[in-house]
Amino acid sequence: MDNVIRPVFRRESKARSVDRPDIVKSYGEVGSYTVSLVRDQLDEHGDVYKVVIGSAGGSSVGSVGIEPATPDGLFDSNLIGMAVLRTLELLENRSGDFDVA
Repeated sequence: MDNVIRPVFRRESKARSVDRPDIVKSYGEVGSYTVSLVRDQLDEHGDVYKVVIGSAGGSSVGSVGIEPATPDGLFDSNLIGMAVLRTLELLENRSGDFDVA
């Protein structure tokens, strides 16, 4: 499994103001969140796909999945993106103590 990237999600994001990753696709919006796929060629791991969740205003973005920029990585990223979007939909439709908005 040499194609597995093990990022540390809890570290502070290094926002780049000039070199932004290219948005490949948007999976959709749930509440005030958008789930998207970006390609980041300047990541510390090299050329990668990142599944990200961002706020509707676009002020904050966080990675939830990182895969190598290969055909297999793109396939896996699409699965991750759809799973994250579906999870947000399920949480939004729950009655109770969770609010994604």
